[in-house]
Amino acid sequence: MRLYTRYRNSAGERVRIALNLKGLDYDYVAVSSLPRGAYRAINPQGLMPTLEVDGQHVAQSGAILE
Repeated sequence: MRLYTRYRNSAGERVRIALNLKGLDYDYVAVSSLPRGAYRAINPQGLMPTLEVDGQHVAQSGAILE
């Protein structure tokens, strides 16, 4: 599981906190560390956060928290 977000992004922080509270293992991927345009391949809207689970991408914190 990978969480793509930006440092101090409020929606990303909300997801990060929920994942930690549930005790789930995940990799934090800082979008700023990706090559320019690479995040658009993951989330064409370019919005954060995005959670990748088994090759599937879920965007928007509300959907991720569900």
